[in-house]
Amino acid sequence: MKKVAVFTGNRAEFGLQTPLLHELKKSNNFDLILIAAASHIDPDFGSTIKEIEESGFEIKYKIDFRHNSDDLHENPKTISEGINLISEVLKKINPDVFIVYADRYEGFAAVIASTQMGILTAHIEGGDVTEGGTFDDSVRHAMTKLSHLHFTTNKEASSRIIQLGENPINVFEVGLSSVDLIHNKEYTDKENIIKNYKLEDIENLIVFTQHPVPINRDKISQEFSQIESAFSALDINNLKIICTYPNSDVGGKEIINILSKWKEQYNFIDIYESLGRKDFHGLLDLNNSSQIKSCYIGNSSAGIKETPALRCPALILGDRQNGRLHSTNVIFSEIEKNKIINNINSIFLDNEKFNTLRECENPYGDGKMGKKVVNILSETKLKKELLTKKFFDIN
Repeated sequence: MKKVAVFTGNRAEFGLQTPLLHELKKSNNFDLILIAAASHIDPDFGSTIKEIEESGFEIKYKIDFRHNSDDLHENPKTISEGINLISEVLKKINPDVFIVYADRYEGFAAVIASTQMGILTAHIEGGDVTEGGTFDDSVRHAMTKLSHLHFTTNKEASSRIIQLGENPINVFEVGLSSVDLIHNKEYTDKENIIKNYKLEDIENLIVFTQHPVPINRDKISQEFSQIESAFSALDINNLKIICTYPNSDVGGKEIINILSKWKEQYNFIDIYESLGRKDFHGLLDLNNSSQIKSCYIGNSSAGIKETPALRCPALILGDRQNGRLHSTNVIFSEIEKNKIINNINSIFLDNEKFNTLRECENPYGDGKMGKKVVNILSETKLKKELLTKKFFDIN
């Protein structure tokens, strides 16, 4: 039985990893060792480690590293601390393969630690493109170049990884893992969603999450002022806006302070530290399961990648997700009061437009990601030769 260690450093990442974790847990070929770190343990961002424990997964190692202040100087310090702590844990585990997700600083620290220790590392969701000013794009590609096996969500991403010089035989298109959960309807049913979030008299619902863009932190106050002005000026019957905390990137605490003021000021806005993956999908599925119209608004990648599988309209604010593969349910908007209002009105007040947005195709896989990855890992000889990386020249 091979030891497979899986790293998770934030709430969104864990939700995306769940189908794979389930498949690894029940496989006879692998001994799953789950490592939870960073913002999962940070009370300022909801201590989402509770969600992992409630999901039935045993956390073998907890690694506490976080930003000590809300500024860019903390990024390299936090990554450095993460590398040191993760390397100590990996030394104890000595896994046959180490799995890391996506494009954030927590995972970046994990990949640096594992690859520099000569540990076979598999990277999930490489090859995507975002042009909106975050560090994600460069971090994602750096993680790809460090890693040895690559599991992508779409064909375009696979092509980019090969363009980066990775051998095609180590690149596998498997789809987006959260689509597995959506296809299997593994989310909270409408009765409990309506009851728990007090939606009995609600006709229109916005689920809002806006993450910081660290290099544009000086614009947070101005942008949220525009968003707040738009929300407060909406003239839509029986509307509720459910807001969640942002991620733990630099600028996140400033956004939390703004949301706290909204909670006190507006009775149609509810604030939650974290919805949890099941409730998040359940809220967006109300379009399909109830008479409530629901829409995602914000700049999370979930608004791009998960809403098509739920046939839910999404209004993406700002540039953070520019360039990412998306379906026809997505509208992009500048963060300006009147443009936000016009876009929201077009979604909720124009039934024809609303139905058109819902008639979308999901470009992120067939809902079998977890099984595909486990099958590939089972069939792949996890040998040391994979550690010797050679640049694959497509010419």
